[in-house]
Amino acid sequence: MARRASSGVNTGALIIGAIVFILVLGGGYWFLNRKPSGFDAPELDIEQALSNSRSLSGNRYQVTGKLIDRNIESNGQIITIQLGEETNPKFLPIIIPEDFKNGNLNQQS
Repeated sequence: MARRASSGVNTGALIIGAIVFILVLGGGYWFLNRKPSGFDAPELDIEQALSNSRSLSGNRYQVTGKLIDRNIESNGQIITIQLGEETNPKFLPIIIPEDFKNGNLNQQS
């Protein structure tokens, strides 16, 4: 009597499963570690902004600092950000237009 071949592990399915698993892990890592679209602007040069801020007008920049003051008006906002160390702080006023939607502004009290 003839015997049936034993059903072993399907190596093709294991390889496809491993590839799908690696792609899902890579996609999850990329999704969790990417910057939001509002943060893809270049970093603002603080010294240039303080010495000649007119040359920066109309451009988009990224600023990281401590939000000190925030004045909300009908046509936009004026905020003051503290940049640099606590021993030698520099304050930068920024005008934010009314239609500003991207970014994150949190004031520390």
